[in-house]
Amino acid sequence: MRIPSPEIDEARREAQERREEAGRRALDAEEAVSEAPRREGRGDTERPESSTGYYLYGVNRAGAWRSSLGSKDREELLRIRYRDLEALVRPCAFSMPTFDRDAVQEHQRVIWNASKRDTLLPAPCGIVFRGRRAIIRFLQEQYIPLEEGIALVEGHWELRLHLKPTIPELRSEAAEGALHVYSELRRFARAAFPFPHEEEHVLSAAFLVNRGNWLQFMDQAEELGHRHTDLTFDVTGPWPPYDFVRISR
Repeated sequence: MRIPSPEIDEARREAQERREEAGRRALDAEEAVSEAPRREGRGDTERPESSTGYYLYGVNRAGAWRSSLGSKDREELLRIRYRDLEALVRPCAFSMPTFDRDAVQEHQRVIWNASKRDTLLPAPCGIVFRGRRAIIRFLQEQYIPLEEGIALVEGHWELRLHLKPTIPELRSEAAEGALHVYSELRRFARAAFPFPHEEEHVLSAAFLVNRGNWLQFMDQAEELGHRHTDLTFDVTGPWPPYDFVRISR
């Protein structure tokens, strides 16, 4: 029987470390291949990486939105994957995007179509990444917050409430009633918060409501409207959960 010397043991440890490092690099390479964008519906012919931008619509779990996109969107949109997350993007020039009304409506249309059946963390209008590596790096660095965000909003819609006094001169009294309305509707939501409102309103708030219960929420708001005749109710939705997500480059 041979007794290994300390030098041989050290050499074996170094060799083992090199094998482990090679294994990690191979895993990274395999992951990079799986992260390459796949065009919805047909093969992908990409422009050079340095000249390609990717406009971000949102992030979801891998494969979740495929069945809810229309044929036009499946042709034009890409899914860029990191682990079990995918970014929904559109190839574009790497430049400052336009922010006119048509661009905002198109942004909202794509997010709505992708959200009809499954949960999408919606991105704000106008985020463009330079190349897919930048998107993969974003998904990698923000993996835990993105996972937590999906867990929060999964299976929920956003509904928005705006309240203004029926009689402007009775604004202070209407404000007290608005707080009661908010607390009553809060019981039907997983999360809620007031946000800055227009001067004519006494309260504006967003509510994160289970997709199966949003009509019940609307019914409760209608009932409260009958009880609070000093307030004018404006309830909108359902929306993707824009106000419960913070995504930035």
